[in-house]
Amino acid sequence: MKFGRILILLLFVAMALALGSKYFYPSTLIIFFSSATALILLSRFLGNATEHLSHYVGERFAGLLNVTLSNLAELIIIFVAVRSSQIQLVQAGIVGSIIGNILLVMGTSVLLGCKKHHTMKFNEDTGTLFINQLFLVGTILFLPTLFNNYIPQERQLNLSYVLSFILVGVYVYYYTLSFTDKRFCPVTEQAKMSLDGRWTKSFSSVVLILTAIGAFVMSELMIGEVDRIAHTLDISKMLIGFIIMPLLGNIAENMVAIFAARKGLVELSLSISVGSASQVGMIVAPCAVLFGVITGHPVILDFAGLPWGILILSLFGAFLTLRDNRWNINEGVTLLALYLSVVVAFIFAR
Repeated sequence: MKFGRILILLLFVAMALALGSKYFYPSTLIIFFSSATALILLSRFLGNATEHLSHYVGERFAGLLNVTLSNLAELIIIFVAVRSSQIQLVQAGIVGSIIGNILLVMGTSVLLGCKKHHTMKFNEDTGTLFINQLFLVGTILFLPTLFNNYIPQERQLNLSYVLSFILVGVYVYYYTLSFTDKRFCPVTEQAKMSLDGRWTKSFSSVVLILTAIGAFVMSELMIGEVDRIAHTLDISKMLIGFIIMPLLGNIAENMVAIFAARKGLVELSLSISVGSASQVGMIVAPCAVLFGVITGHPVILDFAGLPWGILILSLFGAFLTLRDNRWNINEGVTLLALYLSVVVAFIFAR
């Protein structure tokens, strides 16, 4: 409880600094980093509210609520970026979120989990399931890039619409499958084991609404400073899109995956790290395309202008980690070293 109050206090301070600097003492550094800090804390409270609210809506709808709203902070940031016509930033955020979940989150989970439990085994069917998801989502999501030279520019948007419908269909399929396929059983059971305490339905709803509004306001402030912060710190916008944006929207959920690994709940940790990487393709990417329609700033799933080859390396790293249905500490070091190298490369990029 004391820790929760400290986080609430930090949230109010961060939001006050961001808003105060915006309207009374303009400072790019203060606005950007204060709003970014607020988004990190807001994503935590959004995740908590979603988790507690899911207790009151029935098992089937609870799963849909958890999976959909777990990406709410990230979706809010992406919506604001699309509305601001920061399309390349959005595309970088989609790729960066997949990479971050695979390399950073799974890598940290493997490293810290195996440091405590040594070699960690997981269900063979579960590993196969997540490999299939990653392969399918990765392939569909990047078809426009692979066919870039063969599809006229005016038809790229239509292709993105069609593929978005397919990706949503894949999501619906896997969601439906989660209630009938035994491969999801270990994840469901471990998720129940990891829950502590419960908020009331009304309190959870109020927290969810207020934090969503706060996330929208802070996203507006942060995205509005992206160009200036890149110039001020002499960094590339790709660094912000690939590294910073995914962390802001997913850090609370990422910490749950790491804590689950430390508790020995391997299947749950996998469902959050690797499963979230798949959900970015099945939910976040189609929503970005939809936001483009709503705002009048078209978003296409063509990542040709970005170093998307990093995704191939990340997927390969995931396959190597999942292939033998066990984790060892060397695999965690490998994934984290690759992620660190990617971050360093983006720091040097222009």
